[in-house]
Amino acid sequence: MSRVDRASYRNRGGLIQKLISAYKARRFFTKAGENVVVKASAEFRMVKNAILEVGDNVTIQDYTFFQLTMPDPKVYIGNNTVIGRRNIITAKNKITIGNDVLIGSDVQIIDHSHGMRRDTPIRLQKAEIGSVEIGDDVWIGAGAKIIMNVKIGKGAVIGANSVVTTDIPEYAIAVGSPAKVVKYRE
Repeated sequence: MSRVDRASYRNRGGLIQKLISAYKARRFFTKAGENVVVKASAEFRMVKNAILEVGDNVTIQDYTFFQLTMPDPKVYIGNNTVIGRRNIITAKNKITIGNDVLIGSDVQIIDHSHGMRRDTPIRLQKAEIGSVEIGDDVWIGAGAKIIMNVKIGKGAVIGANSVVTTDIPEYAIAVGSPAKVVKYRE
């Protein structure tokens, strides 16, 4: 006898959840795979030219916030990926999240930063724009921050509350602020 774990983040929900997911996928995604779950409280703010593509079996949990803003935002999320609760994903250029990625709650992924030149008031400075690439089979712990211009390699693990400011190699386990590699997955 197979039992459904109603508390699992993989729980697809009932008819109402399917209707909510279908509406949000049609309204906000430029491309959506099959069996996509988007919780009702997930929020999307996007410019008209934004691209948001998700693969099959993607789950976007409660209170996740996507902000795809000028000049040319693109977010690609691979198959079997779970975006945890209260995540913030903000793109001005490009964020790529691979297949089979698990992202814990309260994670921030941002492909840009604010200018900090001394000769201009902060509020008048232009954004510095980069990109973020997260490989397949990555686990990002709760509260982690992924900063612009980083690549997290396939199979890496990012510890809870870590701040990733530099590239993380494949199968590395990185923790801290800034995140440092402490060992590798066996």
